[in-house]
Amino acid sequence: MTVEPRTGSPSAPAPYTLVALLSAGLLINYVDRGSISIAAPLLEKELQLAPAQTFLMLSAFFWAYVPAQPLMGWLADHLGAARVLAAGFALWSVSTFLTGLSAGIVGLVALRLVMGVGESVFYPSALALLAQRVAERHRARATAVVQFGAVVGPALGAFVGGLVMVRYGWRAMCMALGAGSLLWLIPWMTQLRIPPQKAPSARTSDAAPSYATILRQRALWGTMVGNFCSNYAFYFVFTALPLYLVHERGLSLTSMTRVTSAYYLVDAASVLATGWLLDAWVRRGASPSRAYKTALVLSAAGVGLCLLAASAASAATGVGLLLAIALADGLNSPPVCSVTQRFAGPLATGRWMGLQNAVSNCSGIIAPIVTGAVVQRSGHYTLAFWVTGAVALSGLFCWLVIVPEVEPIDWRHARASAVGAPAQG
Repeated sequence: MTVEPRTGSPSAPAPYTLVALLSAGLLINYVDRGSISIAAPLLEKELQLAPAQTFLMLSAFFWAYVPAQPLMGWLADHLGAARVLAAGFALWSVSTFLTGLSAGIVGLVALRLVMGVGESVFYPSALALLAQRVAERHRARATAVVQFGAVVGPALGAFVGGLVMVRYGWRAMCMALGAGSLLWLIPWMTQLRIPPQKAPSARTSDAAPSYATILRQRALWGTMVGNFCSNYAFYFVFTALPLYLVHERGLSLTSMTRVTSAYYLVDAASVLATGWLLDAWVRRGASPSRAYKTALVLSAAGVGLCLLAASAASAATGVGLLLAIALADGLNSPPVCSVTQRFAGPLATGRWMGLQNAVSNCSGIIAPIVTGAVVQRSGHYTLAFWVTGAVALSGLFCWLVIVPEVEPIDWRHARASAVGAPAQG
């Protein structure tokens, strides 16, 4: 990969360290975030929770994660994405550790809220750094490597965390994950040698769009809703899969961790392959818009249809369909972030992603609550699969109809147009 610094120099060194550390950071992000999902079968029994209460607890993380996103996007664009990311990382790692010391449901929910605030820094900060330092022709690959952490994280968390939990209990698992996470800050602060943040120049401040200007873009609304639809399916699997495999399919905790890990490993392989293939396709002459939209459409169709089919499948076929869902989900991660970076550019990616992630991650609140209510009412997961499949398929309308051609937005023109008619994205 080559850097595309603000000066546009093609001779700057490649940002391999930046991309690798961001990928590792996102891996840790999802390991810590998913720790409660892995512990859910034991927590449900220890705290004597009904299904609706369990899924309500699982959604608590997003009550803080979602509203904090726009603020973190603003901080990343104005105070320095690298430093904002470091502060948030420390906050969520400590809250993961303290989760292991919590005495009851109130303490667990409170710490999940704190973790949500800490983890809300990642996507706005990481995408802002990629938009500023990675050339566009390599951005799908760089984004894929970073997103690789988002799917390997749950796999690693399910496998390692599950083994620790089975032997030492869920409290020891959370404390070990939280303490280990803090080690990431050492290479982040030392190897990158993050410089003090400089005040934005007058030229940069003049060109940077306001939230009001960003909100006028049709492209933003399309990416927000399209990302919501894909995230709904992801968070359904993220929160419900361990419970589904144990309660509906009768798997042991050990077998559950193996199937869950396999799901995320397939997803991870798909993410990496998609990033490389998209960049190769663009190099051979395809427009970024065509490449990114094709992957997003195939992902929405594949995830939605496989979820609907899995609802009535046998045990063996169901596992195969789960892996097909993972494969299709991996098609989504590189283009959904690359589209944002291409539309927003270095000046606005942090704020754009803050808004997009706030709306799209409302699915993290809604999916567990809806799933819990449906499972408690019906006693099974069939209807929950139908609802999730329908939401995933709804993303097709966003990517095909709402989102326009994926081209960089001229923010000076967009701001000037706001005086009259809203600018088209």
